[in-house]
Amino acid sequence: MGVIKSKENGRFMHSSIAANKTKRNRLVRKISFLLATCMLVISILSGCSAAKDESSAPSSKEMKMSATSDALKAESAKSIDAKSAAPAAAAGGKTSSADATSKGKEGTAEIAPTDVKNAPITVMPATGSDDAAGFNRKLIYRANLVMPVEDYSKAQTALRDLIALSGAYILQFSENANTGEQGGTYTIKVAANGFVSLLDGLEKMSPSLQRNVQGQDVTEEYVDLNSRLKAKQMVETRLLGFMEKASKTDELLAFSNELSKVQEAIEQIKGRIRYLDQNVSFSTIELRMYQQTGNKPLLSDPHKLTLEERIQKAWNSSLNVLVAVMQGILVFLAAAFPILIIGLLIGVPIWVFRRKRNKQLQEMRVQLKDQNASLNALEDEKQGTKDAE
Repeated sequence: MGVIKSKENGRFMHSSIAANKTKRNRLVRKISFLLATCMLVISILSGCSAAKDESSAPSSKEMKMSATSDALKAESAKSIDAKSAAPAAAAGGKTSSADATSKGKEGTAEIAPTDVKNAPITVMPATGSDDAAGFNRKLIYRANLVMPVEDYSKAQTALRDLIALSGAYILQFSENANTGEQGGTYTIKVAANGFVSLLDGLEKMSPSLQRNVQGQDVTEEYVDLNSRLKAKQMVETRLLGFMEKASKTDELLAFSNELSKVQEAIEQIKGRIRYLDQNVSFSTIELRMYQQTGNKPLLSDPHKLTLEERIQKAWNSSLNVLVAVMQGILVFLAAAFPILIIGLLIGVPIWVFRRKRNKQLQEMRVQLKDQNASLNALEDEKQGTKDAE
């Protein structure tokens, strides 16, 4: 019995030791998990603080801008000090230039208003301009002008002289004249540098000039075309190199076909670039110049017409009606001409046949009348002989 109890006590001790070990393992795991979470939280907080420090730190651009502004302020202060030191030297002061500059540096906060007004204005040059970027703006200018004049022939001569002096040329011209006005329409091409001067000259010719100037910016398209042209030219050189190295006929034909397509695209791009260059170099002016020839406009009120004009208008309207009627008759005859031909082909034989028949009937009637008359005469003779007997 003692042996059994000692065995049971050993088993109980062994199970208690195992339970204590599991509890210790759980505690160790919990402690390690807590330490890991604490380290993660600390790392996150340190990262946020570093980001804040970087955001709060001044950027290089801002440092450069502040440095340039400080330099400009120092230069303006030096110029102000030099101007303030000049009258003192003229008055007989024997202060040195170093003392003057030191005084100017010490008393920059106490500058008189007159010195501020006389101080030179320093302007910081603009950065990021088109010239600094390496290209010029490509602008196409077009103007639409309406110019009333008193004498159209004199204005036309003056316009041609002005165009010749401006170095421009007339691309297209059309002239019209009616009962209300006489004028013409001009399409003028002028160099871009003489566009404004030509507009000013036209305005001097006619102060009541109406104009509308429009500009089109094709810089983006121009840059895109140049980049596409360079890419196509690189492809062209590569294809030429491949053709030189090609040894098979099929490869040579394939390369030549691709080369022809690329060269066609290159020519199209070059043509578009030439077109843009031409329109950028020469601006276009659409000019309409006219002279009023009558006191009344073309679409005048009919009640305000004179008697002669009203008679002429009535005569013209009646002639127009007569002409319209004659035209209608001619159109009707032209439409009915085929029907008339068919009717004549059918009706003429019928008419000839009926005419012959009527003539024969008339002859038969005349013969019957003669026969009846002769019979009546014989009967009368017989009756007379009977009466005589």
